[in-house]
Amino acid sequence: MSLSCMLLHLWAHWPWLLAGAWVGLWLVPLARIIPCKVLHCPQASLNAWQGPGGGLEQPIPLARRIWVPVVNAGLWYYAADTARYPVFWAVLPWASLVSTLVLLALIDWDTTLLPDWVVLPLGVGGLASSYVGLTSQTLFVSATSAAVMLGLMGGLAWVFQRIKGESGIGAGDLNLLAALATWWGVVGVLYMVLWSSVGTVVWYLVWRRFKGLSREAEWPFGPAIVVAALVWGLMVAYSPFKLDDLKNH
Repeated sequence: MSLSCMLLHLWAHWPWLLAGAWVGLWLVPLARIIPCKVLHCPQASLNAWQGPGGGLEQPIPLARRIWVPVVNAGLWYYAADTARYPVFWAVLPWASLVSTLVLLALIDWDTTLLPDWVVLPLGVGGLASSYVGLTSQTLFVSATSAAVMLGLMGGLAWVFQRIKGESGIGAGDLNLLAALATWWGVVGVLYMVLWSSVGTVVWYLVWRRFKGLSREAEWPFGPAIVVAALVWGLMVAYSPFKLDDLKNH
């Protein structure tokens, strides 16, 4: 794609870029507010939930306030650029999906929590989007995919726990995979599980080597799932047919 064509695409979708950046600014504080509300319900200690990000009592890094709006703006741009029908109601569900995934990644990174307050609406949104035809599957297939993922991954987690005596995957991760299945189906989520499993191991080793990790901190699976889901979404959106169409403009 030529530079002039890229500039035209950016100009065509500038409202989504600005809206994505604005929403991204709010994702940063929300990633602290939501888990605080969740943990205050059962009156749990904030220190008891600590991921590599340091938990909820650590100050928000300045870099996060910069890269999150930038990344979210870019994701909203891609949602607008790849929409089948360039209208508001076709883009908004996908834009909301990617922002929700970014929010979950931030929460999980800091706390190893994936709150149902966020994950369950993600699944409901996938079912609704399938019902109105915004995904490549029907409502029935969307719901069945979520049930299959819960059964499959939950069964594997149960077997792992029986053998090893410890949980192999958290309930929040299971719910997130089921929610993603409502958007992309079982096959897509299985690819995400494979990629995120490899990514988590590599990410963990690199982080321990160069950053260190508090003894109280646990390593979350959610951020790797989110990255894998975003990569899969971009691959599906920019299929060879779509790429050829872009090159012809």
